[in-house]
Amino acid sequence: MARIQYVDPEELPEEKRELLDTLSEQDGETEERAHSLEGGTLNVYRALGNNVELLEAFREFGGAAWRGGELTPHERETIILTVARETDSAYEFHQHVRVALDEGLAPETIRAISANDHEALDDETALLVDYVRAYVNGAVDDELHERLAAAYDEATIVAIGMLAGAYLGLARQLDAYAIETEVEFVGWQLENL
Repeated sequence: MARIQYVDPEELPEEKRELLDTLSEQDGETEERAHSLEGGTLNVYRALGNNVELLEAFREFGGAAWRGGELTPHERETIILTVARETDSAYEFHQHVRVALDEGLAPETIRAISANDHEALDDETALLVDYVRAYVNGAVDDELHERLAAAYDEATIVAIGMLAGAYLGLARQLDAYAIETEVEFVGWQLENL
């Protein structure tokens, strides 16, 4: 059970209610997206909706971190899934499995990220996973930074850090408030997909 009350959309001013909804353009299951999880009003936003001003700012910052830099959708979702797994944020992982699959990330890649199975990842993805895991744990050293800098320019490295930091902060809030997934957790190895 969540430690913080979920805001009912009716409690918010009408013009702010959309802040509680997913950013997904396609909610629900379709033939092309049989893997899709539930969309609509999300518990994370309903919890953060207890402070509408901060929810609005968070959505704006999160959107900027999401779109910022030259990250591909695969890189972006690799970063987010790695943060989620490293912090044991089932909610964050659950929501981004959907997004990652929609962006064409293979289920095998998602499972490998979750299991920290470098053998199943290409070199670029493995490097990104290594860097983000170290970032989450405050353990980025010179050698790892140099490896990342050989693959990405400095603007992209900043984008990686900003995105990882945004989702690290969110993961900590999700944990502190014990936010529950809207439907059954997809599972760390996608066993409930």
